[in-house]
Amino acid sequence: MWEALLTDLKLSLLWEQRIKEDSTPFNERVYCPYPSCSYLMSKTELSSSDEYALRRCFKCDGSFCLHSKVPWHSALSCNEYKKLYPNPQVDEDFAKLEFMAKRKAWRQCGKCKHMIERSVGCNGISCRYVST
Repeated sequence: MWEALLTDLKLSLLWEQRIKEDSTPFNERVYCPYPSCSYLMSKTELSSSDEYALRRCFKCDGSFCLHSKVPWHSALSCNEYKKLYPNPQVDEDFAKLEFMAKRKAWRQCGKCKHMIERSVGCNGISCRYVST
């Protein structure tokens, strides 16, 4: 009985997360940069009158930079941080996505950058995330 309840609770939390993600506009989404967390927040939730980009994740309380969306780097500019700490996992993941996109003839929306697969019809595309 407890297993069914826990399974239902996990499923319920997963659905809540998916609903929040789907209802948050793409350009408003901010994910916690810590791989063990990756909690979804919105720029609106994170906005404040503070000029600094220092923010804290609502779930893990980790400090991060709102501008560059990486762990907090008070002694470095965003560009200096990215040069010192390139993320090889992101590059590897991007290379895999790029390979798959070429193999399956996917295209990328010019506005929101989502990958699009043509299943039927003409070659024209319309984005469901960006209003025209």
